[in-house]
Amino acid sequence: MPAQLPHGSTWEDREHAVHRQAWQYHSNDMALADDLLSHLMRGFRELEVVKSPDDAQELTLLLVTGAANFLRSAHNLALDGYYVQALSLARNAYEYWLAGAWLNASPQDAAKLRQGSADWPTPSRMREALAAALAHDASEHEHPEPALGRIYHDLSRFTYPSFASVSGALDSKGTLRSGPFYQSRRLLAFLDLAYETATLLHRLLAQSFPSLRESDWSRRSEELATKVAAWAARQAAEGEEAAQ
Repeated sequence: MPAQLPHGSTWEDREHAVHRQAWQYHSNDMALADDLLSHLMRGFRELEVVKSPDDAQELTLLLVTGAANFLRSAHNLALDGYYVQALSLARNAYEYWLAGAWLNASPQDAAKLRQGSADWPTPSRMREALAAALAHDASEHEHPEPALGRIYHDLSRFTYPSFASVSGALDSKGTLRSGPFYQSRRLLAFLDLAYETATLLHRLLAQSFPSLRESDWSRRSEELATKVAAWAARQAAEGEEAAQ
């Protein structure tokens, strides 16, 4: 099995080439990702004026900040062609959101998280318990219900060693591709999951901090959520058309 580092002899050459291709073919998709991440930063700036947050609020803000950092790092990796690694970091962001959403629903558990208690719930328990509440919130506010099971399943496929996580290193001829490479399908798969996770983080901030709920920031969050839903619908339609 021959190995190669095509279109450039160094890691940096390949990263720059993949980065250019990503923006060349997916400029609108990348711009939406930038908007979603930048909006999180604006939310953090608005929350700098919050005085004396309670324990659950403080921990939620720390979790959302950590999730945003994971997403931004994942975004940079995906731009440079490291799709599996980007998806692994995106799973971290999702699990941080999950913990924050649990605290928002069960603030009495804040001490368990702070102390590292064995009674802190597992991700699967949190996901199952939160699903009904999220479905109700989606119906009440007329936005798409987050598919928590699908998000977690898709992210988990790339977190542990599996054929799905390593097969991208082979090209159509079975040649091993060393280093990063551009692949539209994998970039779009990452963006799909990153968009959904960022949208969940926006809503969690608004739910946890009343000062954000009726603000321009919250209204902008809903506008971005609508854009994400429209993007997902277009991707689904294009996928169905390609399969025919």
